[in-house]
Amino acid sequence: MRKLLTFIAAFCAVFNLKAQTLQPGAIAFVALQTDNPAAFAFVNLVEIQPGTVISFTDNKWGFNHLVLTEQTVVWTSPDTLLPIGSIVRLRDDGSDNMAVEGPGTAEGRLYIMSGAADQVLAYVGPQDEPSFIAGISSTNWRDECDSLPFFQFRTCLPAPLVNGLTAIAFTNTQSFAVDNGYFAITPFSPDGTDMLSIINNVNYWFLSNGESAQYENWPDWNSGTTLPFASAISFNQENYTITEGGSLADITLSLSSPQFTPQTVVINVLEFPGITAGDFQCNPAVVAGNITLQIPANTTEVGFSVQALLDGIGELDENITFSIGALSGGLVLDQITSTLVTIVSTEQNLPQVSFSTDTVLVTEGGLPATITLNLSPALPAAINVIVTAVNGPGIQTDYFTTPTAFNNQLLLLSTPNSSTLSFSVTPFNDFQIEADEVITFTITTVVNGVQIGAQSSVTLVIRDDDNAPIVYIPEVFINEICATNLNFPDENGQLDDWIELYNADTATVNLSGFSITNNPNNPQLFVFPPVSSQVTMTPGSFKVLWADQNTVQGPLHLNFTLSETAPGYLALYYSDGETLMDAINYPNVASGSSFGRYLDGSGNWKQLFLPTPGAPNSDSIPAFLPQVIETRQVSVFPNPSTDYVQVVWKGPKPTSPVTFEWMDISGRKTALHPEPLVAGKSWAFRPDGSKGLYFLLMHCEGRTEAVRIMRQ
Repeated sequence: MRKLLTFIAAFCAVFNLKAQTLQPGAIAFVALQTDNPAAFAFVNLVEIQPGTVISFTDNKWGFNHLVLTEQTVVWTSPDTLLPIGSIVRLRDDGSDNMAVEGPGTAEGRLYIMSGAADQVLAYVGPQDEPSFIAGISSTNWRDECDSLPFFQFRTCLPAPLVNGLTAIAFTNTQSFAVDNGYFAITPFSPDGTDMLSIINNVNYWFLSNGESAQYENWPDWNSGTTLPFASAISFNQENYTITEGGSLADITLSLSSPQFTPQTVVINVLEFPGITAGDFQCNPAVVAGNITLQIPANTTEVGFSVQALLDGIGELDENITFSIGALSGGLVLDQITSTLVTIVSTEQNLPQVSFSTDTVLVTEGGLPATITLNLSPALPAAINVIVTAVNGPGIQTDYFTTPTAFNNQLLLLSTPNSSTLSFSVTPFNDFQIEADEVITFTITTVVNGVQIGAQSSVTLVIRDDDNAPIVYIPEVFINEICATNLNFPDENGQLDDWIELYNADTATVNLSGFSITNNPNNPQLFVFPPVSSQVTMTPGSFKVLWADQNTVQGPLHLNFTLSETAPGYLALYYSDGETLMDAINYPNVASGSSFGRYLDGSGNWKQLFLPTPGAPNSDSIPAFLPQVIETRQVSVFPNPSTDYVQVVWKGPKPTSPVTFEWMDISGRKTALHPEPLVAGKSWAFRPDGSKGLYFLLMHCEGRTEAVRIMRQ
């Protein structure tokens, strides 16, 4: 048995023990199961003399007597002195007496207990004059000790028992009861008085409404299988501010409950740009980017200190983030998992230049707008500031600046001892109905040691003074969907899910700002980036999007995948993020097939046996296709292809001659002459033919296999 408790003297002083005389708190319940089979467990917190009798009943206490409508089991201690910390388990196994695991014997049964609410009371003496020593309830105790009807399972807590000290209730809500629970920590050398209040603290119990009693997890300090009670750890604050050369900042973390064994927490230290080893120090020290904190047993707080050092350098405020990293077994993360420490420089008040506001509004043909930059503090000498203008969509010659911008850059010169400098923007009236237009001005370069302040950009909005613009929604459709791609790898040779868009409009459409989603609650799940060369669709053209959840591969790679095993949803939205252009709930289709419109852009959706990403949809099934078997011996990329096709042989070295042919959808074939076939080695060829669906045929040992290839 672990060194559980050594507090005999403490309890002897409290209880003044004599044979057969047990006071409240002499034992404590450590487990209860109200489902069938009924079971409970207790631990003695004082030495129990040989032959001591303790009765356990689920009868109710009716003010001054037990209401004898239920059962009682009598436990007798062994014929030797029972040491403190012995655990006894009693469980109804259907026989005349409850089964006992541990010391002592039992007569009688507790075999009908209510999962809706029930209790066990432990007492010594006769049942007409019981002396209660412990109690446990699966719900809260009744407030009043009165005469109770038969159907009322709950009871009051009889005197002199005290809930949380000599008795325990699983919940404080009358309308809710728990089927079973057990004391879920292994004690670590508290004194006897503390032990009693700890065991009867419901926060240290595992509670469940499941059917399983989980006997394997019940306390068994002899075998050491009792689970440690998890405690949540959190920073006390999200932010701290310290000053160079100033006092220490004490960073504190709190535990939701004390641990009975020492624990460890590792704090990860992230230094923002500009931070050096001479800027701060910690206690305990930072080692390899971490601070290791030791948490003593039975404590609820731990911390470390941070001090900012004088480095002799004039600089802006600097930041360090401390976050909770590795935790020992008894700890879990709570709400505040990191804290930001800001170091304020006191060695030099650095001059900064910053815009005085973040937004300026003007109207077409109206008065010029003056945009002001603040200098803090004012400088005795003039400085140069370069401001760069970035025009939003639709901006061409809609405004001019004073001073004049060259290559979208303005060179500004301050006046000595002035705290401001400025430039003006004059908007033209172009007499065109259009949406509001936006220009962003950003401070990009400052000389003479001046820093760029926090407000480094300003947005100028040019309001249209004509009628509200009419928004034209182009006719772009979701045209074809493939969630089980077998034959059309992307530009990286990967068989990703794909979606085909079709521009049925008579005008070219730039998808920049449009969005596509598989979540009806998030219309802008994927927003097409402003990469005109790749997201522009000419009239009647197709665009293939790869639903591979890998956006780093390019602007046509989405941040979600398609559903293979259940019906899915797709929607295409206009650039305002609200106007729905097209949506479809697509079904499951056979692997390698697609689900698409036939004809393109029509309202007729169907399964397409010949997927055609980037080309017109086809619902035909050529007569020879049932005899063609998809191959696993070779892979082809890129697919779709516009020029050369690379073929990789994936199988072992062939033992018989292998020939290849190039076949179009009508069945016309052209012989190919590859290099010797070696596993993993590729060979290339430039196929003839216009855009459309083709097949690479491989003939070997009387068997024909095929790979579908799309030409764009």
